[in-house]
Amino acid sequence: MTDYCIGIDLGTTYSCLAYIDEDGDPVVEKNFEQEDTTPSVILFNENGEIIVGSPAKEMAMMYPPERVVTAIKRQMGTDYEVDIDGEKYNPIMLSAVILRKMINDFNENHGCDVKKAVITCPAYFGQNERDATKTAGTIAGLDDVTVINEPTAAAISFGFGNASEGKKRVLVYDLGGGTFDVTILEIDGSSFTAVATDGERLLGGKDWDAAISKLIKEKVAEELGVDVETLDEDEEIKQTLINDSETIKKRLSTAESTKGTLTVGGQKVVYTITRDEFEAASAGLVQSTIDIIDRVLASKQFTMADIDDVILVGGSSRMPQVKNAIAAKYPDAEIKVFDPDQSVAKGASIFAKSNAMAPAEGAAAVDPVSGAPAEPAEGVLSVHNVLSKTFGIKAIYEDGSEMISNIIFRNEVLPIESIKTYYPVDEGQTTIKVEIYEDSALNDENGKKTPVIDASPVGEFMMDLPPQVTKNTPITVKFTATDEGILIATVDCMEQHTDYQIENDLKMSADAIAKSQGLMEKVTNA
Repeated sequence: MTDYCIGIDLGTTYSCLAYIDEDGDPVVEKNFEQEDTTPSVILFNENGEIIVGSPAKEMAMMYPPERVVTAIKRQMGTDYEVDIDGEKYNPIMLSAVILRKMINDFNENHGCDVKKAVITCPAYFGQNERDATKTAGTIAGLDDVTVINEPTAAAISFGFGNASEGKKRVLVYDLGGGTFDVTILEIDGSSFTAVATDGERLLGGKDWDAAISKLIKEKVAEELGVDVETLDEDEEIKQTLINDSETIKKRLSTAESTKGTLTVGGQKVVYTITRDEFEAASAGLVQSTIDIIDRVLASKQFTMADIDDVILVGGSSRMPQVKNAIAAKYPDAEIKVFDPDQSVAKGASIFAKSNAMAPAEGAAAVDPVSGAPAEPAEGVLSVHNVLSKTFGIKAIYEDGSEMISNIIFRNEVLPIESIKTYYPVDEGQTTIKVEIYEDSALNDENGKKTPVIDASPVGEFMMDLPPQVTKNTPITVKFTATDEGILIATVDCMEQHTDYQIENDLKMSADAIAKSQGLMEKVTNA
């Protein structure tokens, strides 16, 4: 049986699966509905079946809104959940449902049972979100899940198709349906090294859809002589606008204006939306993306002159205002719209192939003749991401204040480790509580201290101290971040030693995962 190399772009509004074909090229797999991408929409019907994709999107208006789930990616790493017929589904389980549908379709098409895949996530995803993504893959039926950053996957796809262009520094502008991030990467043949990243989890195409929806409601309300709030109260109108807004957004990417209709109380209203109106209504959104570009460049003291190519990926990057806004701010930028819907999935499949070809763990890492570091085998990629968050511990300072003492910082190249020394607060102290936080600090400003209120707790543990400890006894804390950005904390005090890997409070138990895997049997094609 063929061992397929699978890459999955698990998106907010659309998801995509790609694999490496027999010629070694990345190919997007068509789903059961013969589409290249699968809408990330889930419908729980009255028969207990779970329907995903276009059928779910098309039937959504026929069901109560509480039976329809959209944009679940925005909830990854949170305690959000929905209750369907007495069964509670969290974001991990709902993401697994989408993955299961795509894997089912692939298995059916190829007569196989894939158990390994690379799944992408936004570059700025923290510990909780990355762990949630891997768990979703496990629930979906995968035994081996690797997570890679979406911009890195896009850069791999870009590099694969432009290998002859030599060493480049690129800025990947990834505007998806629900999330946005910017990453600067250096590409040199088969080597891909992230330099800096930033993003916003609540910024994406759905926000542009909301701007159009607001425009439509204002025009229709004016035509009928009613308040906009009246339209907001109608659930059928809400659902209609979700679909219509996306359609109009796509039309306005190629047309200067378009018409639509909305039926209110049996009265059909014809409205017109122009591109100028749309762009004026969403100007603040595109400016937010420009601000993030500025932050990423500034974090490395770069200007756009230091960037060879600006690569636009993500379906929402097709909007003309995106390219126009970037060109207006950076007139000398070389802007390329690169395979917006498929590049991330294709890049993930290329990375999956690279992983499959890489030497087994423990194999010689040096040339047996010269003793120099061995060159990667042909087709094996060297990929280095940056840490997406800054990590530190809560510490008490001499003035009595509690602050976060940061140890490793966002945008440091992975893998990374750093050690800091601390001291007990009290003479004869018997235990210490190590509380780990993440935030977005970039450097050592403010004495590596961050106010607790500006950081998010991600883990904690207790450690016993030797009985002879004094206030002058050093306690060393080492933070190690792996290639995947997984944090391991090591604490040493005299002969006492503790290793701790972050396990967030939302981590699902083995029993919960097993139960969720059983629920995947409900996923079916309409």
